[in-house]
Amino acid sequence: MQTRIILFFIFLLYSLLVYRVYNLSVVSYSKYNQLSEKNIIKTLPIAPVRGLIFDRNKNTLAINELRFNLCIKPHLKDKELNSTINDISQVMDINKTKVYQEYKKNDSPYNNKSISVVKYLSENDVYKIEPVLSLNENIGFKTTYLRKYPFKFFLSNILGYVSKANEKDLKRNKIIKLTQISGKRGVEKYYDNVLQGDAGEKKVLVNAKNRILKVLSYKPPKSHILILSIDKNLQEFIYNTLMKEQKRGAVIVMRTDGEILALVSTPSYDNNLFVKGISYKKWNELSHDIYNPLLNKPVSGLYPPGSTVKPAEALIAIASGKWNPWKKIDCPGYIVIGNRKFRDWRSWGHGKTDVFKAIKESVDTYFYQVGLKLGINYIAKNLRKMGFGKKTGIDLPNEKSGIVPDKEWKARKYHQPWFIGETLNASIGQGYFLATPLQVAVNTALIATGKLPKPYVVMKIDNNLTKPELKEVLSQKEKNALRLVRRGMWEVCNSPGGTATKHIHTKITIAGKTGTAQVYSIPQEVKKRKKEDELVYFHRSHAWLTTFGPYSNPQFVVTVLIEHGGHGGSAAGDIVSKIYNYLVDKGYIKK
Repeated sequence: MQTRIILFFIFLLYSLLVYRVYNLSVVSYSKYNQLSEKNIIKTLPIAPVRGLIFDRNKNTLAINELRFNLCIKPHLKDKELNSTINDISQVMDINKTKVYQEYKKNDSPYNNKSISVVKYLSENDVYKIEPVLSLNENIGFKTTYLRKYPFKFFLSNILGYVSKANEKDLKRNKIIKLTQISGKRGVEKYYDNVLQGDAGEKKVLVNAKNRILKVLSYKPPKSHILILSIDKNLQEFIYNTLMKEQKRGAVIVMRTDGEILALVSTPSYDNNLFVKGISYKKWNELSHDIYNPLLNKPVSGLYPPGSTVKPAEALIAIASGKWNPWKKIDCPGYIVIGNRKFRDWRSWGHGKTDVFKAIKESVDTYFYQVGLKLGINYIAKNLRKMGFGKKTGIDLPNEKSGIVPDKEWKARKYHQPWFIGETLNASIGQGYFLATPLQVAVNTALIATGKLPKPYVVMKIDNNLTKPELKEVLSQKEKNALRLVRRGMWEVCNSPGGTATKHIHTKITIAGKTGTAQVYSIPQEVKKRKKEDELVYFHRSHAWLTTFGPYSNPQFVVTVLIEHGGHGGSAAGDIVSKIYNYLVDKGYIKK
């Protein structure tokens, strides 16, 4: 019996041993084979080259120049590191302290990649120093690319720029970990995920010393290109014209379907300054410039729209059924509300006025009466659906919404009641009312065609064409009233007494609306208003002229804002005329 028990335990022990050998040699083979493959096969990501940007005529607007980064191997002890930095300093003018700090900042036990300590060296630089530095096995060079913008200043507000990626950028897109740069403004920022491209990869066989033995597979990285709707030559022409005349502001040239050919902001800046890192001195100079060169004024600039809102308000009034556009009403030089006078720009008034004359001569007291009749809430609600007080949806970052004020807005913003005088101010685009030049342009396109466009600056991504988006926002009554408003805008530019007539010299017939937006209030005790050119610069009104053409078949909108330019017709009429003539001469508009 005892012998049987001993034999049983021997058999059991032998069975367990056999099972363990089977498990290790057969069952676990696949598992350990996979683990061993991971140890010897590595997948190396390949950074894509940032996509190029072209204008509509295939002019290259953003390119990548081949450059080199000087690198030092990781995990060096201080003695060896300092010796390596000294070797570099013998052939290059470097700040040794900064190089040391840059190395230490990026060195860690988990980093096995060489550390870039001097960036963006040219080929000529490398040819001069490589023969000497190659003697030090701790030093190497990596190829990289430097983003360059060949056309300085006049495209910066559209293109933006790239610079070194920050922690937030690195978390946003895994490709940025490879490229180490990201778009910061303009198209470079809005389309950053597209321009970053798609990473490639290389699978390699390595030995225990991490040396590549064999390339097993290779998938190339892919870049994507952008083709803008912008005409570089038109953009440059407008920018140079404004700068030559020392005019600051914004210009938009847009097809009525939203395709933008020019989006000018003056003054501007050289976007190349930011790519390698802008100096504190230059940044301070740009950010504190009183003329705001860093602001993309067509999209992010907020201004009182002034009389440019009058066509939209006329449309609202006519469609409401509460206002007779044909009726001529008395429009004196001012209207009294309480103990305050609300003045017209013409001190002696305009006499009997219908809607056509009101638009043509930009009659403030006519639109005061429209505001009193309809009320601020009704006007504000309809202005919002016509493009004011909300973003247009353009494919550029940092677009502003603007403000269309009403009773609810003021209560929420200031915890105060609305006063009737504020309705009069809003009715002529003043007071709390703020809009971007792009909103004014989009609203002008709506009046020209009856449809609200979504503006865009990127025409193609690779071979994918951008499709225009047009919204139906007008009621049938509003559509029926459009012809009356358009006629009034025709008179602005073509009829004797029109506020722009004397300043328009186009090869085609256009229609439009001027605006003179005050930037400071005139005290009630002032009896005679000063002329704009008698005021100090920053007290002068902003000058607006927004137009569409040809009148009989609207294809384009041209909107101009001249900061502190005074009267819209005289400040902007000439540049608007030149733009339309350019469009005719270049075949964009067929006469």
